[in-house]
Amino acid sequence: MSPKVKTFIERGISTIILLGLLGGAVCWNNAIGYAILVCVLCNLTSYEWFNMLRERGKESNRGLALVVGLVYPWLMAAGMLMLNSEEHIAIIGGEDGPTSLFLASTFDFNSVALSALVLFVLATFFCELYRMDYKGSTGAQALSSAGITILSFVYPVWLFAFALSTLCDPSAVYNLLWLVLATKMSDIWAYVSGVLLGGRFIKRKFSPAVSPKKTWEGIIGSFIITSVCSWYLLPITGFCFEQTPLIFFCVVMPAIFMLSVTGDLAGSLIKRGVAIKDSGSLLPGIGGIFDLIDSPAFTVSFFAAAMPILCL
Repeated sequence: MSPKVKTFIERGISTIILLGLLGGAVCWNNAIGYAILVCVLCNLTSYEWFNMLRERGKESNRGLALVVGLVYPWLMAAGMLMLNSEEHIAIIGGEDGPTSLFLASTFDFNSVALSALVLFVLATFFCELYRMDYKGSTGAQALSSAGITILSFVYPVWLFAFALSTLCDPSAVYNLLWLVLATKMSDIWAYVSGVLLGGRFIKRKFSPAVSPKKTWEGIIGSFIITSVCSWYLLPITGFCFEQTPLIFFCVVMPAIFMLSVTGDLAGSLIKRGVAIKDSGSLLPGIGGIFDLIDSPAFTVSFFAAAMPILCL
């Protein structure tokens, strides 16, 4: 078996594992199981970042990023699950005596997520100011540490945790399953198209500095195949798409594909920055959990944030 075929099989198996876990949680039709899956993926990724930065000796407040990364998704999941709960009852007095009323929850995922990010940024700079005054850090070290610390929380945890925003909407969970499937297909088909056609028509690489193996033929071929496959997978995954095929192929899929490729390249950029090939060794052919969710983190968070605007 050639190394390229072996790599393709390993990537396919690892991707199937991710989709199997997500699909199993959806088919289980239990919000708690789905929430646990997302939180565990966030926690494993946060731990991988902690190890990546420790091994390479990068200046950062790894402890702060790890603690917040471990706690944040569970708090967000708890908030969304409470939103579904029917246990919030208030007893008020009236002319006819005490009356029970179901209270509308005030938990808003996007608002809480934004607040958490603001607090984390403030805490990060507070820690860096302390390290400059009392630990002897230079301004350049503090600035670099602040940037890496914030990124250590935002990319692996904060972005992907937007998958929890669908907990209160069963149909949205199926939409998320389709979105993750489309995102991961773009990576697999780019690899296949690149192996079969890479360099035959366009000599210049797609991303020569960040990902030298990516070719224009691979990107173009992946976009075409992923778009067609994703369209036929819409009814299978239960995705509720009411727009015309023209909107799908000219607006939706280009956006998903662009975000998928950007997320994959962003993950490669980070790994080059810390001089490692894979974020971990948990998944054969891919590496760690971060290597698996780097592109879904971009697509999931973007569409979670964009849906309220698109639905206006």
